[in-house]
Amino acid sequence: MSGLARRTQERGRTRRAALVEAGRKLLRAHEIDEISLTDIADEAGIPKSSAYHFFSHVLEVFEAAASDMELELQAYLEQLSTDGCNDWRQVATIFIGRGAAFFNGNRDAMQLLIGPKSPSAIKLKDRQNDFAVAALLKDQISAHFQLPELADTPEIFFRGIEIADLFFGLSVIRHGHITGEFDGEAARATCAYLSLYLPVVLPRVVPPVG
Repeated sequence: MSGLARRTQERGRTRRAALVEAGRKLLRAHEIDEISLTDIADEAGIPKSSAYHFFSHVLEVFEAAASDMELELQAYLEQLSTDGCNDWRQVATIFIGRGAAFFNGNRDAMQLLIGPKSPSAIKLKDRQNDFAVAALLKDQISAHFQLPELADTPEIFFRGIEIADLFFGLSVIRHGHITGEFDGEAARATCAYLSLYLPVVLPRVVPPVG
């Protein structure tokens, strides 16, 4: 690849990233159904004709932004410390609470991933991302407690995450954010479902000697 081609490619990546970031910035200040591709191009300082080289519709900008947000959510949850928890329900409660904190601190992610106006294509893709989030919850619990053998562990934890998302979404509809009450309800409902498969008392993981 020639130097000119590399510079052109890099310029294209920079412009595409600028459009995605502009879309996210607008989502923090406006409702999702108020934002057009023209608005995003103007915010990014890029001609609309050039924006069409990267995205043919505003939905494509939101889809790209949602993909970034999903990775950011996973990274945020991975930083969670659950040392000192006395049982797996405390781990799950802290995990759910951290998810609520992420959305409350990132209005753009709240709108796209759990908001009532999020396009169905993005919601469907986020359901797949919830399998990754569910795996993180399982890993957090299994780091401290020995999980029993379950017939379909990924699906069980996935359903638990979906239950939490339901309460998060309901809180956003009613209050515009996730309240402490709905955060608590999300955790209790998730734990109640997982309790169908997990005993309240699980043996602790014994750290390796040496």
